[in-house]
Amino acid sequence: MILLDTSVLISPMSDLDPIQEYAASILSRAELEFGLAVSHGNQASIRRQRLRDLDGLFSWLPFTELTTRAYGVLARALHTHAPAQARRIDTYIAAHALELGVPLLTGNPKDFQHLAHLVEVLPHTPE
Repeated sequence: MILLDTSVLISPMSDLDPIQEYAASILSRAELEFGLAVSHGNQASIRRQRLRDLDGLFSWLPFTELTTRAYGVLARALHTHAPAQARRIDTYIAAHALELGVPLLTGNPKDFQHLAHLVEVLPHTPE
């Protein structure tokens, strides 16, 4: 299984391996809801449909007590080695990957550079 970061969910996913199992965090869904909430007109329609499509593809991973423990490990690692802005929703999403022991596929690997020693981060470059 590979966990998909929000940056992957908003890009075309046609280049993903159809044999591979993928998962997505409910926190990515929250980010997508925010994107929908701040959009207007045609952009809002496109984002609403994209979210519906993703809802059909995924059973969003819940943020559980076990996920909070994984987040604690990651936040501690960031506490002394990364700027405060690194401890944001990306760290919560990475906590899902750590909890499950799976890699995280992202279009923004720099967002996770301070966690790469704890979570395998795979770069995604859509075709």
